[in-house]
Amino acid sequence: MCGILGIINIENKQPIVPELLRVMSATMAHRGPDGAGIWLQPDGQCGLAHRRLSIVDLSVAGHQPMGTPDNRVWITFNGEIYNFPVLRKQMEAKGVRFRSNSDTEVILHLYREHGARFYEHLDGDFSIGLWDCDCQCLILTRDRAGVKPLYYAHVDGRFIFASEIKALLKYPGINRQIDPQSFYHYLTFLVVPPPQTLIQNIFKLEAASTLTLVPAAGYLPKIEKYWLPLPMVERGRSFESFDEELASLFSASVQKRLMADVPVGLLFSGGVDSTLNLCSFGKLITPNRVKTFTVGMDNAGNFHDDSAIAREMSNRLGSEHHEVRISHTDLLQAAEKLAFLQDEPISDPVAIPLYFVTKFAKECGVTVLQAGEGADELFCGYSNYRRFIGHYNRLWRPLSHLPRWVSALAADSLSISGSAKHRKIRDVLERRARGQQLFMSSAVAYYELEKQSILAPALRAQMAEFDSFDVVAPYYAKLAALSPDASFLQKMTFIELQLRLPELLLMRADKMSMANSVEVRVPFLDRDIMDFAMRVPDAYKLRDGISKEPIKRLTAQYVARDDIYRPKTGFGVPIQQWFRGELGDALLDMLESNKTAGEMFDRQAIHHRLKHGLRTVNEAFQLWVVYNFLVWQRGITEI
Repeated sequence: MCGILGIINIENKQPIVPELLRVMSATMAHRGPDGAGIWLQPDGQCGLAHRRLSIVDLSVAGHQPMGTPDNRVWITFNGEIYNFPVLRKQMEAKGVRFRSNSDTEVILHLYREHGARFYEHLDGDFSIGLWDCDCQCLILTRDRAGVKPLYYAHVDGRFIFASEIKALLKYPGINRQIDPQSFYHYLTFLVVPPPQTLIQNIFKLEAASTLTLVPAAGYLPKIEKYWLPLPMVERGRSFESFDEELASLFSASVQKRLMADVPVGLLFSGGVDSTLNLCSFGKLITPNRVKTFTVGMDNAGNFHDDSAIAREMSNRLGSEHHEVRISHTDLLQAAEKLAFLQDEPISDPVAIPLYFVTKFAKECGVTVLQAGEGADELFCGYSNYRRFIGHYNRLWRPLSHLPRWVSALAADSLSISGSAKHRKIRDVLERRARGQQLFMSSAVAYYELEKQSILAPALRAQMAEFDSFDVVAPYYAKLAALSPDASFLQKMTFIELQLRLPELLLMRADKMSMANSVEVRVPFLDRDIMDFAMRVPDAYKLRDGISKEPIKRLTAQYVARDDIYRPKTGFGVPIQQWFRGELGDALLDMLESNKTAGEMFDRQAIHHRLKHGLRTVNEAFQLWVVYNFLVWQRGITEI
């Protein structure tokens, strides 16, 4: 995994200077501490840069940007291509000669063989910038799960792209203004939905998408979604045959992700996903012991700390276990740095332990870590999903047979200042009255009326006509057109795999791990497993009424059933306790001293929530969204 960067002249014909590429790529040194490179087209109309984290082919032969032998095609690439050895053998059989052992060189030859749709042959996690000198064309592409990030902007007559927003902000004169509508949606989804970012005119390429710039189109970006998580259920197969296929696919996925010329370890919580990861990993690297890493919380109050479970399971399974502990003091000392490293606010507090545990792993000599992201989204693992299914059956379906005004009347009877449960029910009723769908995301911080109550008066008036359901409405429309018979669970999965998973969960993993020059790999998001999850019926994912039952059943082949079928605890942070102490004081200080705080938030409303609204974890979670934004905003002014 690395950092990539490019500048393409469009209207501006002044030659690109090497120093600009160096300055911009230097902001991503943490993504690539093992090397830095730049390439300029002889006429200065295109420039590429790269920061290298050496994982496969550690030699100078793997240096980037990399060109074809005739120097007509150039690439800057971030990620890993797990099927590159197979592709390479196929090419060698056709007479292609290679100068390195890297997957990067394979991509270049794929482009030469297959043209602009070369990415269809890649099995891996990637963001790629490829420039063809002959046609003066640029291709940007991002892997189907969205493991690797990619941002772009059109500024000063140039098209620029990079792995991180920080690199783009180093372009002289680029607009740094916050986009109000993006901020409004951030308050709901904890992250800005693609293609927007919090900064006006800086965009992010969606997962499973390709952007092309060609002279014939006037260098206007053409964006294509090349894969969608559409349900393609296979009928007539037994669950036992699905079980056998899943076991084979997961073993193959873990095997692929052991590909590295550096040490590989495992993020370990002792839960189902990480336990299956460890057991599969351990079988493949015997007799060596797998290095596992976990994080524990001090000053956690009544918060459930999974580190003891991780410790016990690792002892039983024989891994070489490492544990780091953090407290609210660690958070406060690193808060501004963490927000800065997020690039744009990714307001899931789990980013905090991810930063510290990947830092610890790097200090222990491990550069690659496997993680469990994606299993819950693919196989209905969250209790929230079960609750949404219950709400749909018990509340939404009956309401669908009644006039909308009934829902509106019922919503008006519920106070916005009531309990969190009442606020959610009111939101459901309000959206039913407007003809919207039940599900927006499994992680929502502020519903519409809640957002209005915390916004500064001027911004509240400006946002009065906006609704964050508009973000997911196109997803529903697309699915209705392509799969009109999709079930409620299939609709939830379709939305989660395009919004929350790539832009929140995978970005927190990418940004926090790469801050420490560590790559995180996600076996559950293997291309073949994602396709498998689209092919199995809902009843298979919820066999016997149990969430994520296929993964639990597979894991139970290795460990005791009681260890696997216990209630899910999740991986979190005790922010409710922390906001009652120094973290709350820090938020109060920023509310008073930060000019932006007064422009975006109703200070009095946030102050009241802090003093009187910490009754539940959800209320603390909402305050974290505010805190993380303010710390981030303060940090970007220094770039």
